[in-house]
Amino acid sequence: MMRQGRKPLGPALVQHLPGSLRAKERLEVILQTIAGTLTIKEACDRLGIEEAMFHRLRVGVLQAGITHLEPRPLGRPPQLSSPEHERLMDMERRLEDLDRELQLTGVREEIAHILPHVVTRDAAGKKTRPAQSRQRRRPPNASPPQT
Repeated sequence: MMRQGRKPLGPALVQHLPGSLRAKERLEVILQTIAGTLTIKEACDRLGIEEAMFHRLRVGVLQAGITHLEPRPLGRPPQLSSPEHERLMDMERRLEDLDRELQLTGVREEIAHILPHVVTRDAAGKKTRPAQSRQRRRPPNASPPQT
């Protein structure tokens, strides 16, 4: 069976990435041990480190890869506030306030329609209580106040 396309580079792909030569060499050696083309002993000799240090490096590389591959929210991350964003947020707050005010006005209008004797308007259009509710109620059989 013939494969089409380029021959896979395997661990040598690291050489095409940005970074220092030493870091590239370490990563390539780690990948070779994972691929099974290099033993741990050979890798340690090549890098000049002990096996314990090699295991720490390999675990660190693998953990960094897993961390980088964790699922993230789709789309761009939210940006810090810009003047346009602040203006938009201010307008949204004002719209919410106006919506609440409109709902409150609707409720007041409904109450005024259902109970017109409770709320009346004076000549200036201000809401007032009916005149009888402002007067003191006199007990029956009480004489009118003398002036």
